[in-house]
Amino acid sequence: MFEESKSNEPETVRGSDRTRTLREWPDSEKPREKLLSQGSTKLSDVELLAILLRTGTRTKSKSRTAVDVARELMMAFDNSMALLSMRDALELSGVAGIGIVKSVTLAAAFEIGRRLQNVSTGTTPLLNNPEAVYKFIMRDFAGEKREVFKVVALSTSGRVKRVKTMTEGTLSASLVDARAVFKFAILEDSASIIVVHNHPSGKLDPSREDIQITKDLVYSGEFLDIPVHDHIIVGPTGYLSMKNAGYI
Repeated sequence: MFEESKSNEPETVRGSDRTRTLREWPDSEKPREKLLSQGSTKLSDVELLAILLRTGTRTKSKSRTAVDVARELMMAFDNSMALLSMRDALELSGVAGIGIVKSVTLAAAFEIGRRLQNVSTGTTPLLNNPEAVYKFIMRDFAGEKREVFKVVALSTSGRVKRVKTMTEGTLSASLVDARAVFKFAILEDSASIIVVHNHPSGKLDPSREDIQITKDLVYSGEFLDIPVHDHIIVGPTGYLSMKNAGYI
């Protein structure tokens, strides 16, 4: 159904005086051979991506190796693997030289990485600062185009008891019902909560609605003796803590 570059076509790179195929590179420079001989930790981000891409691209006027394509892909996302990993398959497929098959492979690899981060280690995560919250929750928002509002129920020691999605809104707004938030918190016997939502646009500045929602939830939490420790706004490349910003 989908077509990719032929795997049996030679991958080439422009040398200083001639076209050189990837097969002609010294083994110490070939990503696959380098991984086998030196281990995966010795490879750069570009080399790891090149292994996933498998093949480069070839046209009448220009040929690029998988390493070339991987390098250009990284450059398209500010040389940030974190930013790249949060893009969905359709967005990745729009990058020159990627296509649907390569983009699906990349998206699957990134999702495996996120799931491995969530493998149980015998204890639930401790969320005692905004950075810890962001690292714990950011995988849930990867590639999300709508605003999604989540509540994290915490134990008395600040460890995660459960995370629940409360609302899934549009690109511009996500309505939050304080009663539903604290009904969930009470049912989970939460000592406190942290609320998180995303800004798909990437702009982390809180809107008027964000500020009002935060005030309403903090007030309700004080009345019910279930404190709202923070409201984290997540973007594709970072986060904003409403507490650190002075709104809580």
